[in-house]
Amino acid sequence: MTIPLVPTQSNVLTALRAFLVSILPSGVAVIQGQQNRVPEPEGADFVVMTPILKARLETNSWSWADVAFTGSISGTTLTVTAVEFGTIRVGATLFGTNVASGTAISALGTGTGAVGTYAVSVSQTVSSATLACGASNIKQPTKIIIQLDVHGPSSADNAQTISTLFRDDYAVQVFLASGYDVSPLYADDPKQIPFINGEQQVETRYVIDAVMQANEIVSPPQQYAGTLGPITIENELSVQE
Repeated sequence: MTIPLVPTQSNVLTALRAFLVSILPSGVAVIQGQQNRVPEPEGADFVVMTPILKARLETNSWSWADVAFTGSISGTTLTVTAVEFGTIRVGATLFGTNVASGTAISALGTGTGAVGTYAVSVSQTVSSATLACGASNIKQPTKIIIQLDVHGPSSADNAQTISTLFRDDYAVQVFLASGYDVSPLYADDPKQIPFINGEQQVETRYVIDAVMQANEIVSPPQQYAGTLGPITIENELSVQE
């Protein structure tokens, strides 16, 4: 079973890269670090992003996301004809009468959270019935530090631009537009640390630690009650006078 996590590290890097591309000169490549057997990007200037730290900022908080809908399964296709409440998402575990244990929604079809078709992980046949794919959302606000290695002849100017705008509302708005729950906090002062390349030549490099907050949510499956009814409990005690 795969438990969904959002935003992922890839999402964080995507938001950071969008910010860097928006402020650096055209042609400056922005790439992820720690890639083996990959040469430096073509061109004089480039930036390498390398995640170096994830630290908890707060204790966990919880919210609940129940989902109920009418659907049927044929093979690995789930067909949803009506949604009572909630949003169907990829990765969610499916609950319902005659649904095989461990069945999860593996991909979107014509549906994008509501009525439509979806792929499921286990082939089976289930007649039209009320199904569910609820979850509990467990949030951990996290401090994430990404090391930025700013290379090239213009690295001093590019590093200054990054460190200045990362602590400005400009960066906040760019990250907000990414659609991910990631916000810039601050960046430290650029440090000039020479880089020895594969040809044993010295290159100019400035290093910046970009610090962000990502409100990461892990969503394990959670069943919810469909109906509640009274239970009669007989009182076996007697009173003696």
